[in-house]
Amino acid sequence: MKVAELIEILEDMDPEAEVLIGSQENWPFEYDVAGVVTREDVMDDADDEDAPERTDGTALNDVFIVEGTQLRYGSNRMWKAARR
Repeated sequence: MKVAELIEILEDMDPEAEVLIGSQENWPFEYDVAGVVTREDVMDDADDEDAPERTDGTALNDVFIVEGTQLRYGSNRMWKAARR
């Protein structure tokens, strides 16, 4: 999923709603969001900072939604209902 696609999906949602992460379809849990980070934000000195496309297919501008605290059990129905 691209950032633009996620923004488009979120435009129809309540801006005051809590954002959570559904994890592990076969044993679902709900997590809060610890934050958002790019691959470039977490690179160490050994990484090649000049290459925008890395040899493993990843990119410096890849965006991660970072899993926070586990809150409760979730529902595996999230995967079927997910907007894409």
